[in-house]
Amino acid sequence: MKTIFILILTSMSLLLPAQCQITGASTVKVGDSIQLMSNTAAKCIDCYRWNVSSDEFLSIQSSGEGKITLKALKAGTANINLTVETAHGKLNCEKDLEIQNHSQVKEKQCDIEISDFKDVKVDDTTMSFFPNKMSQKYSYYWQAIYADGSTKESEEKIPQFPNSPAAIINTVSVKITNKSLNCFSVITRTYGEKFWFPKVDKVEQRKYIQESYQQIQNKNK
Repeated sequence: MKTIFILILTSMSLLLPAQCQITGASTVKVGDSIQLMSNTAAKCIDCYRWNVSSDEFLSIQSSGEGKITLKALKAGTANINLTVETAHGKLNCEKDLEIQNHSQVKEKQCDIEISDFKDVKVDDTTMSFFPNKMSQKYSYYWQAIYADGSTKESEEKIPQFPNSPAAIINTVSVKITNKSLNCFSVITRTYGEKFWFPKVDKVEQRKYIQESYQQIQNKNK
């Protein structure tokens, strides 16, 4: 009995390497890029062979070491095929990828009364943002993008974000979701250093010297 159990375990271990899978998202929007990966270890770096069913829908931007980056060109469905040379032989796996138009996303096709938001200075290093209308039927997702590329997020109705010459807010956007209709609208405003911290030219003030004035008067006589 023990011998049979060992044989079963050995057979299972031999079958495990035969599994192959392409990991990553199954949908991508036209114009966006997506990266897919192999979960299978190859016997060499160049032992991955990627193939796309149609270059009409997807273009290969880069591939190597079990990864591939694709750019979506046209709405539709494409098949990605991968052949991997392993220590136990060749394995093959595939994945279907759905390419969607951006218009397929429900954006700004929604009963949302909020059309703008305002910014208010809390103190010298903090800004607050609030919608022009308030309602309990909405949820909010705020994002502030800074000059150095960093971001901060908030799900508060009226968020506060740090803002100073050392951390300047470039863009603020809010995604407003109608919770009952499950649709949303996005509002974005762009700022910058000159908006938050305008540079004021200093006017040079000259001191009045009585002696100099008298010398000018004597010269003019």
